[in-house]
Amino acid sequence: MNTMKIQKKVLTLSCAALLTLPLSAAGPSAMRIYAEDEVATEDASGGESSLSAVQDDGAQSGGSLFEDQNTNIQSRDGIPADESGKKKQSSKKMIIGYRTPGLVKSVTFDEGSKPSLQTLAAQFPAAVDVYFAGESKPVTLKTSWKCAEGDYGSSSGGYFIFVPAFDEGKYVVRGMSLTADMPYIEVKKNPGVAVEMIASAPPTVNEKKVFDYCINELGLNKAAACGILANMYCESGFRTNALGDGGTSVGVCQWHNGRWTSLRAYTSDWQTLEGQLSYMKWELEHGYSATLNALRAVSDDAQGAYDAGYFWCMHFEMPDSAHTRGITRGYLAKNVYWQRYGAEDEPDEEGCNDSFEGEYVFDGEGNLNIRAGHSEESDAIGSIKAGDKVEVTKGNGKWAHVLYEGKTGLVKMEYLTAVDTEEEDGAKRQGDAGKAETAQETEGGRETEADE
Repeated sequence: MNTMKIQKKVLTLSCAALLTLPLSAAGPSAMRIYAEDEVATEDASGGESSLSAVQDDGAQSGGSLFEDQNTNIQSRDGIPADESGKKKQSSKKMIIGYRTPGLVKSVTFDEGSKPSLQTLAAQFPAAVDVYFAGESKPVTLKTSWKCAEGDYGSSSGGYFIFVPAFDEGKYVVRGMSLTADMPYIEVKKNPGVAVEMIASAPPTVNEKKVFDYCINELGLNKAAACGILANMYCESGFRTNALGDGGTSVGVCQWHNGRWTSLRAYTSDWQTLEGQLSYMKWELEHGYSATLNALRAVSDDAQGAYDAGYFWCMHFEMPDSAHTRGITRGYLAKNVYWQRYGAEDEPDEEGCNDSFEGEYVFDGEGNLNIRAGHSEESDAIGSIKAGDKVEVTKGNGKWAHVLYEGKTGLVKMEYLTAVDTEEEDGAKRQGDAGKAETAQETEGGRETEADE
């Protein structure tokens, strides 16, 4: 096996950054980080593109809801922000954590209908609960929101993360991991395609088949498989009949021109998922062996998922703006697919395991709250509508870890009914859940109130 040498570029931090995050966080942090050759390009075009932020209610009147961070924003006492910072450095309060880190909201948009920053502002929370150094209770603090990677206003990417940003004249944020320690909002493009050639299996079915193929046929670990899933989501939405680039790219990997011709020459089943995955394997073993070796070497963790998503984009998909899109796909692999396929193996502190894994339906009335923890006292972070199906990744008979409309959290299992092709298995799960609930009965009634 040939050893690959990956040359690291010297990174320069942008002065437009609003939060200080550790460079050890997976992928680029919320700070804009440029390679040196990229900085020269940005400067030559008249200065770097600033990060976008949703302003809070106390922002200057007459301005946009999103402020250019390179402008000279006045502080509350009228002193320019840079001077005020020098004079009041000692009075700044340090934010050391958040009451509810993780995914706050997921916004999806279709091709050609990307929402404006003003539209997003109306959907984002106006405040979050933070912990200050030296204080034990959380405090609700007004917040603006900024795009953690790239420039939302001018980028054509399909996945963006927004994180809180506060008045720099009053607060300083201790370095923390982007999505593990901070609340964040994801804004992502619907991967649907405009042109279809033939019928194909639903994307969710293909997604699991691709994951299993990567593990069983390519010999990849889960993190590497998650990196491939992130790229296929962005390229085709796992559709074998996806056409792109004006009809010159096809399939789950959007094979372009000559590679499409080779796909059709390789197999008569080129329109099926099985045929396309077989050709993908052939490419990896013949023309892209370095890519296959690199993916087999990534660590089997969240960082490995990011690395695989970025590397696959750069060296196998190779789209326009590959660097920027690689970052997007790396985050998608880490924040979505690793959480779905890689982070749910081990039982948690409450004894949840994958024996309850499967599809369930909420057959009650009203809405069923999704909680942040294994308790009715924990924060409600979303809700499931009556009659909707939900994916359970693990449970303990009383509480279930669920995935619903892009949001992950916990719900009480007594309100879920297993959807199973074998009635016997479904009845057994319901019986087990009922027994566990009887044995662990707690205070509180049926939790079907709607979130405000």
